[in-house]
Amino acid sequence: MKVLFNRENSLIQHHHKQRMQYSTGFTIVELLIVIVVIAILAALSVVSFSSIQNRAYQSAQFAEIAQWKKLSEAYKVENGIECPKNYAFVYGNSVFGTTDFCVMKYEAKNVGGVPTAQAAGTPWVNINQAEAVNVSTSGCSGCRLITNAEWMTIAADALSIKYNWSGREVGVGYIYSGHNDNVPANPIAASSDDTDGYSGTGNSADTGKNQLRTLYLRSGDVVWDMAGNVSEWTAQSIAMNNIGMTGDTAANWRQWNTPGFSYGNLPTTTLPTTVASVPGLSGATSWSSLNGIGQINSNYNDTTTRGIIRGGTWYDTNIAGVMKLWLNWAPTMSGHTNGFRLTK
Repeated sequence: MKVLFNRENSLIQHHHKQRMQYSTGFTIVELLIVIVVIAILAALSVVSFSSIQNRAYQSAQFAEIAQWKKLSEAYKVENGIECPKNYAFVYGNSVFGTTDFCVMKYEAKNVGGVPTAQAAGTPWVNINQAEAVNVSTSGCSGCRLITNAEWMTIAADALSIKYNWSGREVGVGYIYSGHNDNVPANPIAASSDDTDGYSGTGNSADTGKNQLRTLYLRSGDVVWDMAGNVSEWTAQSIAMNNIGMTGDTAANWRQWNTPGFSYGNLPTTTLPTTVASVPGLSGATSWSSLNGIGQINSNYNDTTTRGIIRGGTWYDTNIAGVMKLWLNWAPTMSGHTNGFRLTK
């Protein structure tokens, strides 16, 4: 009996030791569960941190732009400048030979034959350059069709602001180029809410980010559709002379920095080299449509007079932008792709 008891006791102790040995570690399933939980927590932490970073960036952005707005309002009062309703204030730039002026915040809309700065409605198109000049004084004393130099002043202003660039630094990524992906396949109305810059495009900051239609200016004001939606007449024309690539017999789209491209008799204020002389824009000579600035359309062998048209249209995927230049429309031509805006 004693032997049997000792044997049974020995077996119990042995079994207890085995259970203790097996219970000192985790099973593979338990380890996998722990790893998955850690991964989920890490992912949530990254998302949370990224969200915090974005909110902090936006807060800093809005604070700085509000400060610009405050300073420009004081400047306008001091200098007796008053912009019409829905016009943005633009500081002059000696590089382009411009003084302070106001520009339509939106592309001109046809309201009873009067070019009107408003968000509602589609842009006024099917108008030639001379007609745009003629209607520019309707309903607005002192208003005029935007000049090429004024356009370039606005473009350089927008290019110099990091909040207009996808990479959050000037020259990093691309500058937003507005509605130009042909979806929808037509020009669209704007929004009276400047925080709704993707209005009508079907895109957002998460999808189609480059389609943002709003650009900030140093005045703290916002302009819509300077890069896309419809192209826009300026008040200038040019007698073409060797602008383009040697050998071209028709108008072609080219990058501004295409090797061998001839600027011919283009005004110097139009060129990237001039833009590069603006403080903070030294990299402009190397920028292309990949950076969102747009391309130039010209025919080297063209010797006719062409109107200077800026900006892109709703279908100009990859070639729209604030520096986009069309040199293939005679001043007497009109079309459903060409609109305009006024300055004062």
